[in-house]
Amino acid sequence: MGALMIVGLSDPAVGSDFASSKQVSTAVVASSRADIPPLGTPVGKPIKGHTAQVEAVAVGKRSDGTPVIVSAGYDKTVRIWDLDTGKALGKPLKGHKGEIYDVAVGKRSDGTPVIVSAAADDIRIWNLDTGKPIGKPLKARNGLVWAVTTGRRSDGTPVIISSGDALTRDVEIWNLDTGKLVGKPSVNPFAFTVTQLVTGNRSDGTPVFVTGATNGRARIWNTNTGKPLSKSLSRCGICLVEGLAVGKRGDGTPVAVTSEIPPGPAEEGGTPKSSIRIWNLDTGKPIGESITARSETTMEVAVGQQSDGSPVIVSGDGDGSLSVWDLDTGDRIGGPFTGHTRAIFALAIGKRSDGTPVAISSGLDKTIRVWSLGA
Repeated sequence: MGALMIVGLSDPAVGSDFASSKQVSTAVVASSRADIPPLGTPVGKPIKGHTAQVEAVAVGKRSDGTPVIVSAGYDKTVRIWDLDTGKALGKPLKGHKGEIYDVAVGKRSDGTPVIVSAAADDIRIWNLDTGKPIGKPLKARNGLVWAVTTGRRSDGTPVIISSGDALTRDVEIWNLDTGKLVGKPSVNPFAFTVTQLVTGNRSDGTPVFVTGATNGRARIWNTNTGKPLSKSLSRCGICLVEGLAVGKRGDGTPVAVTSEIPPGPAEEGGTPKSSIRIWNLDTGKPIGESITARSETTMEVAVGQQSDGSPVIVSGDGDGSLSVWDLDTGDRIGGPFTGHTRAIFALAIGKRSDGTPVAISSGLDKTIRVWSLGA
């Protein structure tokens, strides 16, 4: 929530004044936390503008520090919104000829903030400040790109990581500065479509990316080499990895979080519940028991922090509701929060200029909604 600096204590012996100053500091911090809306409170009105389902959202900052939401979907446009006001920043970004499946935000080596969009036709890079395209579209080997994310290699090289369908089984790494491929494609050994991609770092600093596929298998890869660092994290084999995120637990352990949807009916004719699983990003081992999701179809997950630093998982469900879970204990601490009228397809975590930590959701009802993660 920021720090309060107390200046001008010329006489360290004035203990009572110092104690009073500390009390004022504590009161200010407590007051600022009290100003943050409670967990699950909608922040602002629903953001509207897309004319078809919103398939992806991401959060970033422009060069002037303005926090923004970037969204994209089946109307073939990328849009930029002010995270504080919900207002559109500029006109929709057009150029893709097919539906857009994913977006990510990153930075080039010169500090330029960029948007990377993945669609049925190609990958495109846009200047986040101006909305202008940067360079030519990047052509994946199979054309269609289901997922995209950004990261950095250990030498500082900014990269894009993308995945196509099961026909080529490619996961490709691109230099974000030059648009050139880095090394050979990493081959997805499971022969299923990789629809989820996220980047993170292990405890020793090794940059990694994690893939999630339509056969319920997730895997950790070395961003420097493109080589796998783990076997399949899940052995369901016939589930769907619908959501994937990375973050840290309260003790600093880096983790990957997956949401998995089982393929068929439960025993006695019931509908099987989705599960949320937490994996140690260093070892690939599961942490704790799987979390039984509230909904039969938990579509997405994101990892963030409340204003006091408590790590949380946010899940978005097929019925359009959100739930919040304690990342350390696996307990549900909030929700279901309702507002969307149809399934949630994308989640992101960010922070407004006033310090309010928020979750951003989008989906089939064509709207984007912002929710407080609370104090």
